[in-house]
Amino acid sequence: MPAVPTILFATRAPEMQTICLQLFEQFTSGNFHVSSNQEDLTDTLRKSEIDILFLDLALTPELKGITLLTKIQNNFPDLLIIAAVPQDDLELEQEILDRNLFYYINLPYKEAEVELALKRACIKLGIQHNPDSGRNKKITNNFYGLIGETQAMRNLFDLISKISEDDFATVLIRGESGTGKELVAKAIHQHSKRKDKNFVPVNCAAIPDDLLESELFGYTKGAFTGATQNKIGRIQYADGGTLFLDEIGDMKPSLQAKLLRVLQEKEFEPVGGLKSTPVDTRIVAATHCDLEQLVSKGQFREDLYYRLSVIPLQIPPLKDRKEDIPLLLDVFIDQHTIQRGRKRFSIPYQVMTVLLSYDWKGNVRELQNMVQHMSILCSGREIQMEDIPERFLDDFDPNTIDQERIAAIIAGTSSSQPCADDPSQSQQTNLPTDSQLESGQVDFKELINDYETQLIIQAMKLSGGNKKEAAKLLNLKRTTLLEKIKKKDLQGLWEES
Repeated sequence: MPAVPTILFATRAPEMQTICLQLFEQFTSGNFHVSSNQEDLTDTLRKSEIDILFLDLALTPELKGITLLTKIQNNFPDLLIIAAVPQDDLELEQEILDRNLFYYINLPYKEAEVELALKRACIKLGIQHNPDSGRNKKITNNFYGLIGETQAMRNLFDLISKISEDDFATVLIRGESGTGKELVAKAIHQHSKRKDKNFVPVNCAAIPDDLLESELFGYTKGAFTGATQNKIGRIQYADGGTLFLDEIGDMKPSLQAKLLRVLQEKEFEPVGGLKSTPVDTRIVAATHCDLEQLVSKGQFREDLYYRLSVIPLQIPPLKDRKEDIPLLLDVFIDQHTIQRGRKRFSIPYQVMTVLLSYDWKGNVRELQNMVQHMSILCSGREIQMEDIPERFLDDFDPNTIDQERIAAIIAGTSSSQPCADDPSQSQQTNLPTDSQLESGQVDFKELINDYETQLIIQAMKLSGGNKKEAAKLLNLKRTTLLEKIKKKDLQGLWEES
């Protein structure tokens, strides 16, 4: 029996990977893997001894989820499978029940269901469930995939909570590209009474004008050449749920008029249809454009603008909340290193200074892409200056940056692996405060382990890498020291640190 479970979570949605990995870490200790496609899923199952598989049955749209499930069950008969089934897919749910699968949960994920599934799986495997393990403190800074602890983000979380209580008001989300407008829209949906119905995203800028109308409103048989049958539009598919219209400023005027009718009358007509269909769909729109300016130029309907912006919501750009960068790095490093099955790397003080001085015009998306870049190309346990893309160094001038603010941000980092080589802080393990002890935040074994690691590295530095001399300094047998260095994977760290 394994001491802790090895869990594989398979889903296409990156934001759900982050949320669920943090849920898993909150509810049980274990080793976690992530797969975002069928090929990676199969490869991980073959190469790693997986105990529990969380399988989103929408992982492969080109292959029916039940077909993929059949293949996995045939090839890995002893694997505990927890299937994630869309709430409204009754046919698929019945198929799962007929197969007598170990367990299934509904989408969207609910913390209570995830915890119960993990508990049952751990009991089945004979593993003790440990709800206090892992780096679960990060979950308090995560709001439906939105990550941050600055006041600006706390205000945003509070506003989303209030907006979600109203089930009908239209919301207009403003923010630069890469700030997470779709995540905010999903948070509004998941925090509302509509959470059990569909969340339907539409990128108005990505769909050609001549197709966007039929995508939104659907069409009737014979409405145009090639319309051989009726098609449900996304507005109707979102009935009872939420329709997210991203880049609404790119919608052509004729469609704006039809959308206004949906907002005012709560009904729509499919392309080629003669009868209006009632619909209960909440519309959340988003844009990075200045809609007021588009209205003044006659490029966006003024009446639609006022209907959309009943509740305006602004997402702060990353450059205005750089205090959140260490926390975001912490989460993204976890996500990408776990996904690739590699050891977690740290970011030294000098590199962190460069990252905190950067403007981040691509916002959180650019930060996540940078971490992904480093997780692929950096092979060491610590990121070096040469590992980061050149654009971060192009405008970097150590003489013009706000050293005081950067030092304060790094000093207050919540990262579970703090910056190395920080000249303003000692890397020694400090004793916990009284409040940490009283609130039960102390992990005794982890503290002792960290202190022991620091002693070994210090002794190896003093001995110039001579293990025999280092063992004498520590009053240990040489074999004991060698065993600890191997177990902790410390080989060469005294040379890097």
